[in-house]
Amino acid sequence: MSKPLIRTYKNSIDLKRMQKLTQAIWSLESNYHIGDLAWQRYRHAGRENEWITTIWEMGDKPVAWGWVKLPDNLMFQVDPNFPEVSKDVIEWFDKMTEANEQRVTVLETESHLISALEDSLFKPLKETPEVLMKISLESCPFLVHLPDEFKARHLKGDEDLTNRVSVQKAAFTSSRVTEESYRNIMNSYPYDPSLDWVIESPTGEFAAFCLIWFDEMNKVGLLEPVGTDPIFWRMGLGSSVCKLALNALRDKGAETAIVVCTSPNTQEFYESIGFEPYAQTKSFYRLKNTNSDGS
Repeated sequence: MSKPLIRTYKNSIDLKRMQKLTQAIWSLESNYHIGDLAWQRYRHAGRENEWITTIWEMGDKPVAWGWVKLPDNLMFQVDPNFPEVSKDVIEWFDKMTEANEQRVTVLETESHLISALEDSLFKPLKETPEVLMKISLESCPFLVHLPDEFKARHLKGDEDLTNRVSVQKAAFTSSRVTEESYRNIMNSYPYDPSLDWVIESPTGEFAAFCLIWFDEMNKVGLLEPVGTDPIFWRMGLGSSVCKLALNALRDKGAETAIVVCTSPNTQEFYESIGFEPYAQTKSFYRLKNTNSDGS
């Protein structure tokens, strides 16, 4: 078999190459959705020096990509029809990082990646896994009743940028999202403003939000991110904005929506809407500098 062409990431055209692979092999057994790649690439501006990204191609077909987040973390995806490329990505990762401890997270169902990691002497890392959840959109449309004088709508465009970033920072105090980075989000594929929903308070600020990324080919949407300004907690706004965005997603022709939960509290929240768990992540680590006995 011929060796794949190795392409160093340069710009948004290469991100679409990565998304092409992600879309082609997407299933409930794969870790990434095309919206993951856009959100993670653009939500923070000015971090390019912390990332090293490469794409492996056979002809014009992407078969793998690797994304190193310095100093020590690898995200990667490999077409299951080309499992041998997994080791090429791992060897590339080893060359790209100087950190002694290397970390990788995959989905528990990605057996071809797990086998390659184990063959490369990666060991399971004792970390709380992220839980992936799904919902069939047959349950839509959801009926939503907002508190008096609260309004729900999708974003109109640049005129909503300041408010949208403000509520993001209120919901996630450590967020590094800026107006510049969110504008990049809005200009990325497959962002759709009609799936970027907010609830507006009586005084005009945004109180809650839900952005859904729609993969039209696979008829699946990813919720990322979702949040509520703490001032407006316990009013049901987080649940309401998700339901309204899910209604809009179904109207686009989607059949399924998925979300990634990073804590038991978020899992409980999505279960209250009707999501159910279907998989979880599995993390691995390897030490570059070890003694001959492996210690």
